[in-house]
Amino acid sequence: MIKIIDTFQEFRKVFCNKLDLSVNEKVELWDKKYIFKYPELERKIKEDYELNGYNWQEIAKKLVFNNIEKNYKKMIQAYQNIVQIINKTSKKSFEMFNLNLELNVVLYCGLGNSAGWVNKYEGKRAILFGIEKIAELKWHTLEKLEPLVAHELCHVIHFELRGEDDLPRGIKKTKYNLGIWRIYEEGFAQFYQNKLLGKNVDSRGKKWMEQCNEKRRTLKKLYKEALEVGNTQNFFGDWFEVLYINDAGYFLGAELIKKLDQKYCIEDLARLNFEIIKKEVLTYLSE
Repeated sequence: MIKIIDTFQEFRKVFCNKLDLSVNEKVELWDKKYIFKYPELERKIKEDYELNGYNWQEIAKKLVFNNIEKNYKKMIQAYQNIVQIINKTSKKSFEMFNLNLELNVVLYCGLGNSAGWVNKYEGKRAILFGIEKIAELKWHTLEKLEPLVAHELCHVIHFELRGEDDLPRGIKKTKYNLGIWRIYEEGFAQFYQNKLLGKNVDSRGKKWMEQCNEKRRTLKKLYKEALEVGNTQNFFGDWFEVLYINDAGYFLGAELIKKLDQKYCIEDLARLNFEIIKKEVLTYLSE
């Protein structure tokens, strides 16, 4: 069963007829009149930057609220489309993987943190959808949102089957280990989103898939090299790129899981021991 926690309607009320304010005024309005009403959400959004050495106010001014007026219509469309598809897609995912769980779905306007991310909210597992980020990426259409929603739901399925949503206990959080885990974790969600939707699609579009496929061998080689120096960040996130391609790690991860899906049932694949994950990742990257 899912519960939708809709903070975006409050954002719309606060910003109604105020889109022409200065950027600084918009940031102040967001901070003092909207997000403060949701302390747990506010903490997650701000700490996402602060814990990684960024200043959230600077991010807000330079990358988010300078574009809010331009992106506002897309934000409304994104919100409406998520509301339209979330119940149907979540029900299908729970039935497909034979799971019955409680899930919070949080709709909010943040600071460009992520289009979608899985976390805890109000004590339960949750998917948080950043409406402003979805609009920025132009993922506001049903065609683009279906893969995003399916991807985040598949993360939820993975974590439920596994019983944890991070590196296993006892495994050191080194950049190397995190790089091994990330390609496996994102690959699981990326591969099974297509199983869930019954088609090979991605929010980033067909051209992205073609570019990744064309450069697959080089990308694998570069990921292995990045692991060795402890820096796979450029393979994940729209702020980063490898060979002029964003998010190449998602493609590589899906290819990895596609291979492992032939070897393991989904339950075993979801619960793989970290040493086996590492072995399978390194084998895949070396092929």
